[in-house]
Amino acid sequence: MPISIRRVKVEDMIQMQQTNNHCLPENYQLWFWLYHYLLTPQASHVAINCKGQLVGYVLCKTDDEKKGIVGQVTSVSVYNGYRKLGLASTLLGDTHVQLQKCFNAKSVTLNVRETNRAGHILYMNRMGYKFEKSEKDYYADGEAGWLLRYTYPVDPEEEKAKAAKPIKWNKNQGRR
Repeated sequence: MPISIRRVKVEDMIQMQQTNNHCLPENYQLWFWLYHYLLTPQASHVAINCKGQLVGYVLCKTDDEKKGIVGQVTSVSVYNGYRKLGLASTLLGDTHVQLQKCFNAKSVTLNVRETNRAGHILYMNRMGYKFEKSEKDYYADGEAGWLLRYTYPVDPEEEKAKAAKPIKWNKNQGRR
């Protein structure tokens, strides 16, 4: 069952929306999908089976925070018959790479239902996301959502270079 992973194209939007409607209780209108695509087309990815059918996706955008650019995973979905194949991990991994490469993102956030144990395992155990906080009534049906954050590993060489930069000393600034 060969499956290819690639960056999303505008013509994928309808199939992504159909996958979302079929697999998840949180559904979005087409304009929402297009907004994400127009904002950060490099960040969203799809899984396509050998028949050319979309079988999974990750929908993502970027946000500005005080600490820099942050990726925001809005939705991840894989059809039931294609789960347990590592598609969600691969889709998210590709998204992580592109967010850092194209936008110099410092971290990636997502929300997951409090009761979604499979999601907790995927995001926290496999992908390295950390629990940040619980958001009461996050979902339309009143369920709480967990805000999770993936922080990119720090490159030791980059940290050494930052540490080696000389400190600028202002002669007019005296010690107290």
